Amino acid sequence: MSRTWNTDSTSSTRSAEKFGLDDKDNSSILVYKYRTGLDLSSQEDLCKALDKDPTLRVTRKHIPRGDSRVEVKREDLWNDEEKSTYSDYPNSKSGLASVCLPRSIWFKRMLFNQFQDLYIVSPETTPTSSLNGSPESSQCSPSSTWNHRPDHDGQHNQQPQEQHQDHNPDDH
Repeated sequence: MSRTWNTDSTSSTRSAEKFGLDDKDNSSILVYKYRTGLDLSSQEDLCKALDKDPTLRVTRKHIPRGDSRVEVKREDLWNDEEKSTYSDYPNSKSGLASVCLPRSIWFKRMLFNQFQDLYIVSPETTPTSSLNGSPESSQCSPSSTWNHRPDHDGQHNQQPQEQHQDHNPDDH
């Protein structure tokens, strides 16, 4: 592998190869970030974002021409191998989001056949790994989330708050 002092020739190829993206394509694509929202981006920028955060994945969902909404289902977050493995799970077809296409995107889709796919960016999870993130498996108990302790007589005694100070190198 050859590198020059100011470039990293492998920076985008990892996610481009893994998700079938073109890391040199800077034309506009429609990206839905799961639980965040809709955005216009490019495959080039999407590759860079995926390379920065390896816990993310991207899948594509075709946008039928004329539709003003795209229903994102749980199975839309899975790659082809995961779809065949987990398709029998009872919630594989459950709806996660109903993405409303902006009017300008809808017109470009209708008139110029642009934005054929919705690129869905989501955390790297599967039905078997999702148990690790469930509230039942968390290590946090409800009693440790509250900042109060009852006294013996039932009154709540507030604990003194820690005082946080910003220490800047210029402050003496």
